[in-house]
Amino acid sequence: MNQTTRKALMVEAGANPLGSLHDQLSRRFDMTFAVGAEEAVKSVRQAGPFPVVLTDFTLGRRDGPTLLEAIRTAYPYTVGMLMASHHELDAAVGAVMDGLAFSCATKPAPPASLAHCIEAGLAQHELLTAEQSFIEQTMHGSVQALTEVLSLANPAAFGRCLRIQGLVRRLSQAMLIPQFFEVDMAAMLSHIGCVSLPPALLEKIRAGKELTGEERRLFESHPKVGAGLLAHIPRMGLVAEIIRLQHARFDENPPFGARVLKVVLDYDLLSHRGLPAAVIFARMSSARGLYDPAVLQAFESTIPVDAGYVRRRVTMRELKENMVLEEDIVSTDGMLLLAKDSELNETVIYRLIESTKSFDIVEPVSVLVPAPIA
Repeated sequence: MNQTTRKALMVEAGANPLGSLHDQLSRRFDMTFAVGAEEAVKSVRQAGPFPVVLTDFTLGRRDGPTLLEAIRTAYPYTVGMLMASHHELDAAVGAVMDGLAFSCATKPAPPASLAHCIEAGLAQHELLTAEQSFIEQTMHGSVQALTEVLSLANPAAFGRCLRIQGLVRRLSQAMLIPQFFEVDMAAMLSHIGCVSLPPALLEKIRAGKELTGEERRLFESHPKVGAGLLAHIPRMGLVAEIIRLQHARFDENPPFGARVLKVVLDYDLLSHRGLPAAVIFARMSSARGLYDPAVLQAFESTIPVDAGYVRRRVTMRELKENMVLEEDIVSTDGMLLLAKDSELNETVIYRLIESTKSFDIVEPVSVLVPAPIA
């Protein structure tokens, strides 16, 4: 097992003044240390997922089992372990019996004993994820095939999917998203049902133009069409359900992933109509019953109101992650390869560079690069 898979998070109720235990564990594992549940959740959001989380049983306002349960909603294959003093031992064993933790260790525990616990947790994680890894690779293959179809059939819809996935991943830095793997895939495939829609219709929607009755009926059908495309792919049931309900109101009690997409999709639409972030969030916050308040608040915290961009002209070889296209990328004979407003990632950049082997592309292109924070 390589060092990158030997990650573990240790959560303590108070700061360790000596640090010798930390030093000894860090020699054997890729350790992250947190004090209290709030700092632990922040560590999971920013550096997770962790194969193993080892936590004190008592953490002040939130106990260890509750913390482990919250982490497991987002990352089901994280192995949780408890450290309990003698008077907490019965309750800790009860948490293990109830399935809230894999095992528990008695405090104070020598470094060798804790190292043994972490090793056991890593072995359990590897056992749990062996089958899941194969399933995820298979699912990624299906997703990649579908996104390839979407990128060819409707580059504008594909570009929006890239933006939506980027915004969902940004949100994950502010809150733990239950079943994040499925929600992330649902974001990338949120517009797969648009494969049959004319690109001009999506552009009309993005620009905020009035739709005819038939155009609105066509567009409103895309989540159901997309869910239908995924329904018969093994293990994609939740992804399909999130996509089908992506426009559902919060007070209709859709799955959590659909609540996430509702917030992100509506923000993206309003943003690309030119509304400032502050105006968008004021409008969304006043819409009662439409959005999950917790999701909306967390998402707002990830969007800098004064986010600035620098405009540049770059060639295909100069494209970088997080750049935003200010114009379409097209071939010299007018074929649309990627629509403007798309946020670039490593996969898309690779695809565009590969396209230069088959097409003559109009370049340089205008992009927006996030301005460095002073």
